[in-house]
Amino acid sequence: MPAMPIAPATVRDAQSAEYLKSLAMREKDAARALTLWSRARGLDPDNPSLVGHEALVLLDLGRRREVVELIAEVLPRRPRHVHLANLLGVALFELGHAAEARRLFEHCLALDAEYPPARQSAENARQAERRGQSKPAPRAVREAIDRALAEASRRPRPTLAVCMIVKNEAEFLAGALESVRGVADEVVVVDTGSTDDTVALARAAGARVEFFPWIGDFAAARNASIDHARADWVLCLDADERLAPASRSALRAVLEEADERHRIVCPKIRNYTRDGRFLNDGFSGRLFRNVPEMRFTGRVHEEVGVGLPDVALDYRLDLVLDHFGADPEVMREKAKDERNIALLEARLAEKPDDLLTYFYLGSQHWVAGRRREAATAFERVVELFERNPARYGMAIRHVPVPYSYVGLVRCLHDLGRPAEAVEAGHRGLSRWPDNPDLWFQTALASIAAGDLEAAKRALERAMAAEITGYALIGMHDAAIREWKAEKILADIEYEQADHAAAYARYARVVDRMPAGLPDTIAVAARLVEMGCAEGDAAHVPAHTRRYLALRPGEHGVALQVAAWLEARVDLQAAYDLLTTLFEERPELRAVPDLARAVGRIAEQAGEPAEALRWYERVVEAGCDDPQFWAGLSRVLIALGQTQAAAEALQVARRYLGNRG
Repeated sequence: MPAMPIAPATVRDAQSAEYLKSLAMREKDAARALTLWSRARGLDPDNPSLVGHEALVLLDLGRRREVVELIAEVLPRRPRHVHLANLLGVALFELGHAAEARRLFEHCLALDAEYPPARQSAENARQAERRGQSKPAPRAVREAIDRALAEASRRPRPTLAVCMIVKNEAEFLAGALESVRGVADEVVVVDTGSTDDTVALARAAGARVEFFPWIGDFAAARNASIDHARADWVLCLDADERLAPASRSALRAVLEEADERHRIVCPKIRNYTRDGRFLNDGFSGRLFRNVPEMRFTGRVHEEVGVGLPDVALDYRLDLVLDHFGADPEVMREKAKDERNIALLEARLAEKPDDLLTYFYLGSQHWVAGRRREAATAFERVVELFERNPARYGMAIRHVPVPYSYVGLVRCLHDLGRPAEAVEAGHRGLSRWPDNPDLWFQTALASIAAGDLEAAKRALERAMAAEITGYALIGMHDAAIREWKAEKILADIEYEQADHAAAYARYARVVDRMPAGLPDTIAVAARLVEMGCAEGDAAHVPAHTRRYLALRPGEHGVALQVAAWLEARVDLQAAYDLLTTLFEERPELRAVPDLARAVGRIAEQAGEPAEALRWYERVVEAGCDDPQFWAGLSRVLIALGQTQAAAEALQVARRYLGNRG
């Protein structure tokens, strides 16, 4: 039976447009995606993001004239939208209209001097003009560009206030302020009781510092900071966060494109340890218009705009804040755990069935290592959701709820309850079958339950899962699809004695694994071991070099591999391995055993001069092994140096005599 076609809504409706947008983002076929983008734009015709997406697909399909027609009609109404101006410039340049393209690229630079492609694009267009390679654009297009540029000059640039609440943030504050320099028109720092240099650092960076007594309510402090802002827009930034450098242009573009009074832009929050190790990511509503009704509620994990009937949430993949305060060590130092638990419990006393609060409570217990308490909180999220799924909107259905299933599976697994963990995982997967984190955690629980075949199937699904549409706003561990799932699949195959499959899989995944992890070292070691067992002389030297790069002190492994290659009478491979190691790792040149091994290989290969060159390094370092001196004498005899050979034999006899 053929699949039922999707019938999009026929009313002009931003919600339906967002639904079609989610379908378009999942569609791999460009022609079908174009149809969905076009229909979405028909439902929300003034949405510049939808226009831009449709234009991008048209460009991919080589339909440049349609891009020109589409954007030339929209740009005069959106004259300061840098992405649309750039796309129109690209299409015009590719059609040979370099002069008009150059005007648009220069307009992009006037809007945002840091806009990534515009400077080089403008130069390319100027060069085409100088070479006489520009033909006039159609009159209607030229007039549309004239109107857009004139209108842009009349419209004021929207301004941005960065609002912060701080207490004893001297370690992080300067980095946060530096990250928004040149983007923020004003920075408001509200201090809630610092005793370190926080206030002085804020003032030195040009921020306006205000004071607000801490009353155990983050929303109240946030609102106090917003009350002091004068700009058109507000970005709430924490002291331990940084605006990602690549997001500066995206931030400027967002300020220009939004019309809705109550639109809340949700940047991606990438969580890191203090030393820069990635933990996880999510989204948070931080950017909105500075209007009186846009204020926060909630003692902790506060939210803006709650209760407003026309709030529009905009989750942005191109707007990123890097957050370093989620590091468990930082949380301990600042006693964030105790503070957050107390505030969350107070919030539950006021709203005992609040799903979000239970989600935050479970996450807080998880970070602190309290698995039993975390499991209880995540179970409550699942119970509330399953009781009435229709009660919750798309944002909750794609962030806290699936992540609570993930958290519940992890907790039950850690608590030694794998069967319950597997059952919880499959309940979640019945609703989110493309969630790689759920598949992965269910696989780990299946391993603990002894069902390796089920684990393999789950890991394959985790690897194949594609995160698209609304699922993009969810919380995901990117490492699962990058390497974790495949590495554990290889572990299972190894345990099942399917060594050929495990070896091939380890070889595929090892270079995608972070270098400093114990798992990476273990896989590198296993590749050396399995490569020898599989007789893979072609790749074992490379595996050995990789392992020594991770564990440089274990040069004995190189000796063992070289001996294995010698035993296979693959002297050239053994020689190349050791000499390459000397080139790559100069510190190994001081290891006499390696130099001696190279000399021995050269001797076996009938290259006495080369053998002598390496043996001389051993002599300089000192050696009391009579077999070495005997080998040296053989090389010297082969080179006609009989006197030196006799002396080497005498040394060999002396060491042999000393050994009794």
